Amino acid sequence: MLPSLEHLLVLQDRDRRIASLKAETARIPQEIAAVLKRVQDESARLEAAKFQLKQIEADRKKLEIDADGKRTQINKYLIQLNQIKSNTEYQALLKEINNAEQEIVHLEDVELELMEKNEQLQPLLKQEQVQLKEISANGEAEQAELKHRAQTAEQELAQLQREREALVAQADADVLARYDRLMKSKSDFAIVPILHGNCGGCHLNLPPQVVHNAKNGGDVVSCDYCGRILYCQAQ
Repeated sequence: MLPSLEHLLVLQDRDRRIASLKAETARIPQEIAAVLKRVQDESARLEAAKFQLKQIEADRKKLEIDADGKRTQINKYLIQLNQIKSNTEYQALLKEINNAEQEIVHLEDVELELMEKNEQLQPLLKQEQVQLKEISANGEAEQAELKHRAQTAEQELAQLQREREALVAQADADVLARYDRLMKSKSDFAIVPILHGNCGGCHLNLPPQVVHNAKNGGDVVSCDYCGRILYCQAQ
């Protein structure tokens, strides 16, 4: 293999690792955001459960006040009964008392339903509290791991960039320019092996002369189909 190709294979290895690390570091903020969203969503569910319980309690207290108001009204009606002379008015007042008593029964029934709902929601509230604590703890650990990964990746990237600069400085200028153009257009491999007579990039069958030139020639050989630089692996 031409020394210039051996040199570029090392460069290609570094470039692919650099691309992989850059992709990883680009994903990490999204992964951290996803962790934070899980915590926020669980916190929102807990707050929703708390709000629902507070609303139930507020509604129950209002029902108690309304029922007490009806009882006070009934007591006033009972006092008025002793002062009424007319039978018609007496019967009308009795009807008002009966209506108020029925309203009290209805209010107490609704209050009982709210109390039952409150009892049903209490375990849910405790469950949400436990889940939030667990998700928050896991989230903190995940964020710490992701930040550590980002830091490690940045350090490795810096080292690889230094190695790349050194490799570029030592590379043949013409072959390097060709390599750079291929890496930009193909975004995976610029230099590929010949595998069983096929191009290792596009996998199409190569003319025998191209294979022969890659094995024995002194020039850089490219695939006629995809343009990638070819080399023969050592047997």
